[in-house]
Amino acid sequence: MDNRLLHFVYPNVCVVCHSLLFPSEHYLCSACFNGFEPFMEGAAPERAFLRSIESHFGEDTLFDRAWCRYVFHKHSALQQAVHAMKYQGLFNLGIFFGKELGRFIVSSGMDCDAIDCLVPVPLNRLKLIERSFNQAEKIAEGVASVLHKPVEPRLLQRVKYTGSQTGLTLGQRKNNLAGAFEPGKGKIPRRVILIDDIVTTGATMVSAAQALRKGGAETIHLGALALAAKE
Repeated sequence: MDNRLLHFVYPNVCVVCHSLLFPSEHYLCSACFNGFEPFMEGAAPERAFLRSIESHFGEDTLFDRAWCRYVFHKHSALQQAVHAMKYQGLFNLGIFFGKELGRFIVSSGMDCDAIDCLVPVPLNRLKLIERSFNQAEKIAEGVASVLHKPVEPRLLQRVKYTGSQTGLTLGQRKNNLAGAFEPGKGKIPRRVILIDDIVTTGATMVSAAQALRKGGAETIHLGALALAAKE
């Protein structure tokens, strides 16, 4: 069936405002998509993202470079889109977001030949059963399609059920995530990008990076869809 006719018979709507999408749009209308707040576009965003994490954990966070595409605000269009991705089964929206992040990484001048693979932060088993997919893995797949690098979800495993981090203090987050990750199956390459969706303090990423380093990773980069705003 012609795509234009298919769109007429089964209209697609924006996951945020529910307006009818044009055939050239996917998941989000231009108004909602363009309303996402970029993370410090142009003003040394990598350094700013690392500083945000280092402010909680000191300078030894194990990350060499770090990329963040957006700022995550409560009750924002981005929050609604991420909620739809996680809880309405729109895993392809994660791939869409990952492509945006991947293009951002390339635009930073990153030498993709200096990356061996992408490793998504794993979900605990209960959440994976509940959602049927890991949103970080879908984002990683989108990044990988731009960088032309493999996604290796089995290299990192979550061995401790941590529950929700929402509402916890920084100290509680650190304690909650201590020992939460271990190297998984297979040899971990030397140069990896660790991928997650929303970073708040960075506690999850730091704990996951420690496991990757334990498993043999030497250079660990961080890629995140968004950094939660301090509100």
